[in-house]
Amino acid sequence: MEQGKQNLKRFLKPVGIAIAVVFVLVAVVFTIQSRIKALKAKSGETVAVQTHQPKAPEMPPKPETAEKPPTKELPKMDEIRKTPSYPAPAYTLPGSRPQGTQRGQIQQKIEPSVPGSVEKPTLGETIKEAEEKKDIGHGKPVIPPGAPPTKEISPKLPVTVPGTAHHEDKHEEHVVLPEIDPIPGVTFVETMIRLMEYELKGRFLGWRPNDLIIGRFTDNVNNYQLGVLEAMRFTTLRLKDSLTRMGEADAYDRDLQDALNLFMNKPTQFWFPSAEASYGEAVEHLKRFVEKLKRGERKFYYRVDNLISLIISYNDLLGNVNRTLIMEKRMDGRPVSWFEVDDYFYYAKGVAHVMFEILKVVRVGFKEQLAIINATEIMDEILHELHRAEKMEPWIILDSDLDGIFANHRANLNGPLSEVAHLMTVMSRF
Repeated sequence: MEQGKQNLKRFLKPVGIAIAVVFVLVAVVFTIQSRIKALKAKSGETVAVQTHQPKAPEMPPKPETAEKPPTKELPKMDEIRKTPSYPAPAYTLPGSRPQGTQRGQIQQKIEPSVPGSVEKPTLGETIKEAEEKKDIGHGKPVIPPGAPPTKEISPKLPVTVPGTAHHEDKHEEHVVLPEIDPIPGVTFVETMIRLMEYELKGRFLGWRPNDLIIGRFTDNVNNYQLGVLEAMRFTTLRLKDSLTRMGEADAYDRDLQDALNLFMNKPTQFWFPSAEASYGEAVEHLKRFVEKLKRGERKFYYRVDNLISLIISYNDLLGNVNRTLIMEKRMDGRPVSWFEVDDYFYYAKGVAHVMFEILKVVRVGFKEQLAIINATEIMDEILHELHRAEKMEPWIILDSDLDGIFANHRANLNGPLSEVAHLMTVMSRF
């Protein structure tokens, strides 16, 4: 039996490599053909523009008796030195804090005055005067002449992460932020419920790791669900220990305790109880906790220390994930086989998916806390890197050398996740 498995491995490995070579060659041929067509079309457009260029009309000769225009005298050196210089306006990146200002202080942009022009009022004065001069019939403010145009400030949150507009040229999708419930913590817990219910009921054939027959042939989905489960355990632990407690002396919520204990059950358990039954019961406890939040019986606290504790927990989990994406040998010295690399890849994908969905809610709910520690841009970059990991969907998981001609998909996924771990380490030091 062992000899048969080894023969099967020896047969499947060259077959997989051959299929990958065929895909690479086909992609290269299509790329070359599209490049040649683009060059031909570009050269044709250039020739057409040159041949149809109209001739410039000839200018009539100037009469000799025409008077020469008066020449403008250049200013002398002493006058130039006396002319005052005006510094260029300073610009700050969004989310950054200029020197000499405290955190939370609003910076006011004042346009520099130009020589020979009327000094313009500041933005605050313009808004104040506009409010005093409101048109009673239409309800619109009358802006005095010469004042800079004022923009209407909307209280709504942006639906896309700031800082991603420069990626439009590369046809990258923006990270869409959710609209959260006004009751703190409701959207956070509902996102956890939605993620776990999809793996239990929404996905075709449901929970796979404990299937006796079908689960043996769907190892990619199995490991993806194991990654989702592990991230849910870390999130539930933070929800029970810190996010819903006023302090160390506050009591644990009973439903969160039961949900965490049920999530800790073995994922391959077939019955007495089955994994699906345990995790489904854990989801029901989370739903009861949501009802407590809506009735005001329990609280969810938007605090900086709670935010940092969640980031530290996710960073610890990413440390384990990134290690499995780069290791070549196990702890016992055995090399990582070609049949195991896809397991590590999809496990990391499941972990990253939960973090991406939860941190989008955190980005909106903890917006004030992120601004206090000046970490809004860091959180936006974390979401951008997790979004990159979400979009990685290779047909075949290859594990070539890092300097080889073929891809190493574990290393490709490790790139954005390592950046996420680095940024979380920076946030945890605030």
